[in-house]
Amino acid sequence: MSMFEIHGGFDGLAASSRVRLARNIKGYPFHLSDAQHKEIADKVFAALQANPTVGPEFTQKQVIPRSTEASQLVEEHLISPELAQNGGWLIVSNDGGVSIMVGEEDHLRLQVIGTGLCPKECLQTAERIASLIESALPFAYDARLGYLTACPTNVGTGLRASIMLHLPLLTAAGEIGRMTGYAGSRGCAVRGAYGEGSKAVGGFYQISNQVTLGASAAELTDKLVETATAIIDAEKKMREQVRSQDEDALRDRVWRAAGTLRSAWQIDTAEAVQCISDVLVGLQMGLLSGLEPQKLYRLEQRIRPAMLSGAPHERDKKRAELLRAAAKDLILE
Repeated sequence: MSMFEIHGGFDGLAASSRVRLARNIKGYPFHLSDAQHKEIADKVFAALQANPTVGPEFTQKQVIPRSTEASQLVEEHLISPELAQNGGWLIVSNDGGVSIMVGEEDHLRLQVIGTGLCPKECLQTAERIASLIESALPFAYDARLGYLTACPTNVGTGLRASIMLHLPLLTAAGEIGRMTGYAGSRGCAVRGAYGEGSKAVGGFYQISNQVTLGASAAELTDKLVETATAIIDAEKKMREQVRSQDEDALRDRVWRAAGTLRSAWQIDTAEAVQCISDVLVGLQMGLLSGLEPQKLYRLEQRIRPAMLSGAPHERDKKRAELLRAAAKDLILE
């Protein structure tokens, strides 16, 4: 197991967790030149390298604006679309579990990703890495307000914790609006899989904290987990309701999706993601077996257009090939 691998429970409902800390280096203006971005990236990397245990786990690379590699890093959730558009620097662990963006809205956006429902564990790792950096590079901090950030909505903890939820049946029932309202009442937001402004595809949504002041990072994370768990329970109930109303139709939908994944010769992204979504439902509900849900979720990220080379029809064939290989062990129950 790699140093920064974090695994939580996953049954086709909570796909992944992420914690991001916004931090700014004391003594620097909030808005930096490209040269200052490079200077900070080098100093952060040096601070990590000074630790003999953690240092060898990290590499540093420049993010070239609007490059193919930048698009791939977005698909892998290692950088934001903004950093891909504007360029900057990325310091990333070898396993991809920890990434530090330099050149985004704040000097540093320190991110930790884990599989399943594990934002608390992600926060612990993020705070450990942040402390390591802060010992060499003090952060901008106010005794009353907390950590100072470029955007007032991040002041305080600088925390953005999120959980990727798979909610296809609530989506089909038109219940996402109600879930969004419930999350909002608890200081959380529900967005598409790639955050603010993105659309939900295949029933994948990101739920995250909106409040960063007035509570500790741990307390905000606890509230996020409680909110996500309630929404997960609502999705489970909806799945059982659909099963009780017409199990034959549900089974037909799931098995057809499994058949497509096992036999398609070429397939576009939209159809592939929808089939993966349906198969994840089947695995969670016992209508399918033989495949780890997390493996299928990771594949959902690998088949995005930016992750495959060639012309569109070549990508469609390569996508189908990857899906066939993954789905060959699926068993219809």
